[in-house]
Amino acid sequence: MKLLRLKNRKRKFIFLAVLISSVLIVKILVWDTENNRWLIQDLYYRPSIDAKLTIATPITSISSINDRSLKTPTVINDASKLNQTQVAAVFQPTNIEEIKSLIKFAKTQGKKISMSGARHSMAGQIVSSDSIHLSMLKFDRISYNQTDRTVTVQSGATWKQIQNELGKSDRAVRVMQDSNIFTVGGSIAVNAHGKDPRFGSLIESVNFFKLINPEGEEIKCSRAENPELFRAAIGGMGLFGAIAEVNLKTDINSTYNYTVVHRPSSEMVVFMESQVKRPELEGIEAQMSVDQSNFLEEAQIYYFDRTATNPNLKDDVMGENSIWLRKLVYRTSRNTDWGKQFRWFMQKNVGPTLDPTQLTRNSSMAAPFRTLDLNDPSTTDILQEYFVPISQVDRFLAEYKKIIRSHDIQLINVTVRKVNRDNEALVSYATEDMYAFVAYYKIARDKSGDIQMSAFTQEMMDYLLSIDAKFYLAYRGYYTKDQLYAMYPKLQELFALKRQLDRDEIFSNKWYEEFR
Repeated sequence: MKLLRLKNRKRKFIFLAVLISSVLIVKILVWDTENNRWLIQDLYYRPSIDAKLTIATPITSISSINDRSLKTPTVINDASKLNQTQVAAVFQPTNIEEIKSLIKFAKTQGKKISMSGARHSMAGQIVSSDSIHLSMLKFDRISYNQTDRTVTVQSGATWKQIQNELGKSDRAVRVMQDSNIFTVGGSIAVNAHGKDPRFGSLIESVNFFKLINPEGEEIKCSRAENPELFRAAIGGMGLFGAIAEVNLKTDINSTYNYTVVHRPSSEMVVFMESQVKRPELEGIEAQMSVDQSNFLEEAQIYYFDRTATNPNLKDDVMGENSIWLRKLVYRTSRNTDWGKQFRWFMQKNVGPTLDPTQLTRNSSMAAPFRTLDLNDPSTTDILQEYFVPISQVDRFLAEYKKIIRSHDIQLINVTVRKVNRDNEALVSYATEDMYAFVAYYKIARDKSGDIQMSAFTQEMMDYLLSIDAKFYLAYRGYYTKDQLYAMYPKLQELFALKRQLDRDEIFSNKWYEEFR
């Protein structure tokens, strides 16, 4: 009996020792390592409905609007984590008078003004060294007009906030970036596009906006009032002033049937073009395989058909569908080719079982975003986007494969969307009907990564120029100045208007300072 008690005590001791050791190992290898913490945290964490999400490095110090001492210089970075820049101070204005006051203050201090929202532009557009930085996230009032079915929003409002407000009136956003975490001001600055082929770039959905200019004046801009500034500021990288409010067209919050099909990449655009012609289709995009055995050879195409209204169907704009599993698959695909094969298998065979077969328009534009959250100290993920004329897509894909492989670039994801011609924006990336290839790359967070991406991007730019394609200016500018102006000759006109309207160049950013 005594021997049995000793054995039981020994078993309990061993169990306790194993338990404590396991907890310590998990703590050290998972919880204490920021890049691995999600393995535990995302099993239970869900952001609040009002949370403003970003994968950019958090801003550590925000000054009180009433504290103009400039004693707390702060480091700002964007989602690429490659644009770390010290600014004089960061302020979060909540109303127009505070913005005007900060413009006046910046002038008295001889400082530039830089502005940001979710901080996902990656070419330095959100920051200028030693500037007064305005984080616009709390400048976010929204008002829906039942009479004309437009929505008026301040520039710090996110598309998710707008979706939540419009959903109350059974309305939806017409054009927005994917996902819905971005701010309206940021989307205006880059003239974002969406995945509904009925509509063009964001400028098409803007009725008017009010701009606080470098003189602190509030100016209304539309196709009838200050049309030159209207065309320049949408897609103007925030160089003309602070957007006070934007009036946007809305759409019916339709009920959709959601369908996923697979096609060889050689048939992708032909299939997508055939779908675009159907009157019931209100959204379409594709993702391409990126593992080496199937490199850019297959497309998974998602499309949304309007169907009879389902009154029991509710908006789900949180973008939190199976985040832990999605993140596990995504992280695996970043590190090995086997992981990329695994991810493609999961997308084809498991993903369709997780996604609803019917959803609202607002829900269709709320892609799971936290999948991309990353805190790796040695690598980062960056975006590039190429706008390719429809007639050149097959040629582009063949050459794109060669260029990627010749530079040994780590391609993680490619999403494809239809983009209609934009004749309105002064600097337009859609000079004809095109297909956008949104590419996600893993690179080293050091000089070697920059050297590798510079060589790759500059060869890509030369090739894009040869087929009248475009590179999206929202993303890190590895290109040369000559390539930039050859691709976007209207930039000369944009910068000339900028200097005319902002002689002291109060509103500035690193991208402008490099390429003006």
